[in-house]
Amino acid sequence: MNIIEFSVEILSKLKKDLDILKMDGENKLIQFESAFHLVDRAMDKIKLFMGKYEFVSDKEEIEFFKKHMSYFLKESVYFSELFNMESVKPSGPESKIRKFYEKELTSIKEFLQANQNLYNYLLMKKENQDRVFFLRSSQAPVYKPNLFWHTLDTRYCTVYTLYFARIMGTLALADYIHEQLLTLKVYKNPIAQVKRSPLYWTGRKTDLVELVYALKTSTAVNNGNASVAELVTSIGEVFGKEIHDYYRTFLEIRSRKKNRTVFLKQCQEKLEAYMDEYEGRE
Repeated sequence: MNIIEFSVEILSKLKKDLDILKMDGENKLIQFESAFHLVDRAMDKIKLFMGKYEFVSDKEEIEFFKKHMSYFLKESVYFSELFNMESVKPSGPESKIRKFYEKELTSIKEFLQANQNLYNYLLMKKENQDRVFFLRSSQAPVYKPNLFWHTLDTRYCTVYTLYFARIMGTLALADYIHEQLLTLKVYKNPIAQVKRSPLYWTGRKTDLVELVYALKTSTAVNNGNASVAELVTSIGEVFGKEIHDYYRTFLEIRSRKKNRTVFLKQCQEKLEAYMDEYEGRE
């Protein structure tokens, strides 16, 4: 068995263990701490296997550190940050909890902006720097000075494996926060819950997210005081569409090199064409 196959096997078991953990009790902090230790034990098995394993090619080593080890580290980052965040979350009222989560999202946004180049590399699935980022023999300069990197055990991880793991873990944390915001009463629309809308969104999710952020930035709803999460909830209820991971989708839209507002431009063009056609009927 090669290291890729072994990693897939360990990951499969880890996911099952994490799923079982979700159903075990209601104390979130205990769950997050236990999940972190499950990931830690899984990585110990990987490291033990690596101790007596030699990569057969640079391609295999790159694949392992880019796709597999980074995933385990991402889970470790995620549950660690999740535990730290939830342990200091205010107990209430809900308006205070909302502000707490929104502040966390601001910190996440700043982190992603500070690592925009690496995030774009990950998002666009580039490969041109893989040899630099994911080969342990690479003498690549550190992306940003950080004393921690000098203490890293490079037998089991490259600096950039950890960089990418932190980015992925942070994105997962953002997804969690958005899900929590949607459960707060301040985001629930009681009218929409009583009467289901007959309208359904049949376009792409990215188009709907583009529309949500356009409404947010236009300040046309509640004088601009409606949050993105509130707009996501209300628009999702109107169109019978649950909009998950909308912040990540927004980042994907933002990273487009050309014509970032594709859907809005299509709407403008079709409306103008309709107006021209209507004028011709008069």
